[in-house]
Amino acid sequence: VTERLGLGPAECLARNPRLVYGRMTGWGQDGPLAQQAGHDIAYIALTGALHAIGEEGGPPQIPLNLLGDFGGGSTYLVIGLLAALWAVRSGGPGQVVDAAIVDGAAHLLAMTHGMLAAGGWTDERGVNLLDGGAPYYSVYATADGRHMAVGCLESKFYAEFLARLGLDEDPARQHDRGGWPGLRRQIAAAFAARTQAEWTEVFSASDACVAPVLGLREAAEHPHLAARGTLVTRDGGLEHA
Repeated sequence: VTERLGLGPAECLARNPRLVYGRMTGWGQDGPLAQQAGHDIAYIALTGALHAIGEEGGPPQIPLNLLGDFGGGSTYLVIGLLAALWAVRSGGPGQVVDAAIVDGAAHLLAMTHGMLAAGGWTDERGVNLLDGGAPYYSVYATADGRHMAVGCLESKFYAEFLARLGLDEDPARQHDRGGWPGLRRQIAAAFAARTQAEWTEVFSASDACVAPVLGLREAAEHPHLAARGTLVTRDGGLEHA
């Protein structure tokens, strides 16, 4: 569109050779899909990211538009712009920073691809360490229909988690995949016996890596976010500070 309007990189850099011209597209400037319409969900679907998110045996779960638009697109565009501005400030020429959401989203999967290549990741949903497959890295329902998030990956945090939850399990068997189904049932039963508020109190001031799953408005009232001023209300709406 900018080229059609006479405002593309070539025209702008001709006027100002030190200009840093940033733009973001979904599919990038070249390739078979370059001129095809798309949205966040399509970009992350093509990279494999959407396929990897969700429960075992269930459909892929949409991570809002955080992973594609903001993670793979805007974040990489900002990084590129900052690098380009630094280069120009150091005496270099102006340049075009072209961020493709599909490229950035794929790059965000670098660690997952590394684990897949090393045999530490299975190309299936909900059966891996960080996708909810591990019972100690998952989300559980409480007695009042709310949820608690559990992420005690390290052994010392896992041991504290078991103690606070009241489970008589051997912490040394944490990575025994054969025992994961039974462990998950025990954890689920324990969380289902008390409310989210009760479990939040149990795990407060602990290194068990357990947190309540809060709604958007609730998050603003959490003591930690409130103390940091992370979320504020302006003109009647909630937004990042």
